[in-house]
Amino acid sequence: MDEVIKPQLNASIDIEISDTILTEFKVFITTVPAKRLNRNLRKMLADYLFYNMDALPIDFKDLLTDLYWLHELLDEIEGSDVAF
Repeated sequence: MDEVIKPQLNASIDIEISDTILTEFKVFITTVPAKRLNRNLRKMLADYLFYNMDALPIDFKDLLTDLYWLHELLDEIEGSDVAF
């Protein structure tokens, strides 16, 4: 990937993340193995591309960018000994 991916900034980033959201995120990352989720999302993307490569949505680049950053997060979670 030659082009640097520049994510569109989330407008809600300036607000505090609620305790409920943080709790749910902690439950999610401790319940779902990051390596498995990462691998399964990549498989789903490959399958989707295989069957839809001639009719991708207009905003497909945004989808790829979002998935890139999600995979970066999952790689970081997988590679760290996170204690909650």
